Amino acid sequence: MRGLGAVVVVLLVCAAPVIAVAGVGNDWGNANVAEADVPTRSDADTTVKVHQRPDPRSDVIGWENGYWHNESIAVNQDDGLTNAERKAYVGRAMARVEFIRNQEFKRPVQVEPLPRKQYEGMVRSQVRSQYTPSQRAWENQIWEALFVTGEKSDSARQRMQLFQQRVAGFYIPSNGQIYVISDGNLVIDNATLVHELTHALQDQHVGLGSSQFEAQTMDGQRARDGLTEGEAAYVEARYVNRCGNEWSCVEMPGPPQEKTPYRGGRLPEFNLGMQVSIIQPYSDGPAYVASNVESNGWKAVKRQYRNPPKASAQVIDPNAQNGSPTPLKLDGQARNGWKLYGEKGENGSETVGETGIYTMFWYQGRAYDNAVIDWQSFENPESGKFDVFNYTSVPSDGWSNDRIWPYHKGDKRGYVWRTAWESNRDAAEFQGAYRDLLRGQNATQVAPDTWVVKNGPFADAFRIVRNGRTVTIVNAPTKEDLRDVRPGTETIRSKSKR
Repeated sequence: MRGLGAVVVVLLVCAAPVIAVAGVGNDWGNANVAEADVPTRSDADTTVKVHQRPDPRSDVIGWENGYWHNESIAVNQDDGLTNAERKAYVGRAMARVEFIRNQEFKRPVQVEPLPRKQYEGMVRSQVRSQYTPSQRAWENQIWEALFVTGEKSDSARQRMQLFQQRVAGFYIPSNGQIYVISDGNLVIDNATLVHELTHALQDQHVGLGSSQFEAQTMDGQRARDGLTEGEAAYVEARYVNRCGNEWSCVEMPGPPQEKTPYRGGRLPEFNLGMQVSIIQPYSDGPAYVASNVESNGWKAVKRQYRNPPKASAQVIDPNAQNGSPTPLKLDGQARNGWKLYGEKGENGSETVGETGIYTMFWYQGRAYDNAVIDWQSFENPESGKFDVFNYTSVPSDGWSNDRIWPYHKGDKRGYVWRTAWESNRDAAEFQGAYRDLLRGQNATQVAPDTWVVKNGPFADAFRIVRNGRTVTIVNAPTKEDLRDVRPGTETIRSKSKR
């Protein structure tokens, strides 16, 4: 979706982007204003107000487009939103975002419906234009390296299906508009509206279209999204916490939506492993932002925008240092016709980060009954009330850097995946867990540090070599091809027990 130039809200549970959680800190002002005993609505009343507070003499925080943050409005979405209801709903929501964020909107924000079929066509067109055959092959190997998609899968198509099904709305910085995906009459979930309005507020103050919010790697983008999506989800959570307590909120019609089957059962139509990887900023970002707000207020978040996190590990653990990951490079060259793909990603490589490594082990348990980690603890976060999911595990903790270099030779595919860890123990834990993953895929050890998976979507040869705090994985179709993809690794013996 970055290719669409949009900032999206991805569905974490189903219709609700974030589970309702308790807020922290003290908001300024008095949120308790007497509600009208009997709300009334007049078709001629274009403001749809139940009671009127005097407008301020100048624009102030907590008032926007004629509505105070604690103003009552008569909006019923059972038959969709009228234009007047939409104006009232959006205006008051903007005032509430200002109130929570303690920051003023500089200009109005338009919220428009987008029919789902039209949105799906937009995503399809974007994927077709963005993914050349070479790009598709390169990205297929990244997701294959994470054991999320098999060799014959089209990861670009699976990503397209995920975004077509799991996006509720998005904000486009280039035109400053919010689009809400609609299947008929326009209805807007409170959380989606507030989330996207927060993106609009961010854009008006820091410019979300600037290069500082773009990264060359998957993990670098997860890190930056941990700040921008984390702030939006944090504001959203504090908003939702007030609904039914201090504020009356517009209700969504219809029955509650079913939860995403993270714990077990039949896999959904979209790729659940991809979703777990993509939603990490929405899960850990709110706790990351909350830790800054609780320590030094919103000014701490302002400082973060000048120096955003560089790795998802820093968002998973808000106490982690915001330094650059350990440098990694590819020493030596492949031979006998094996080639890199050029300048895709970062000089032909991709970094999947702690998030990607956790996802790999999690998805093995969820999709293949290959329980390398306690994957069912995913829905039991440990780092506080704003953390939605648990992205920590023994073999992914201690990550310092990683790079995957995909290779090709005709129709053959392979890769070198080099990981760096904070300690020898962390590296050994990752190496051991990766071997357990291969055993769960019915791999056979055919030589020291060398394994072969004979059947299934991941049928390939693998070499796993540890040298101190660095673990290198080489993948190729056959044991013989391993020597060509990465010459010399067969002579380096791992420094840990097999």
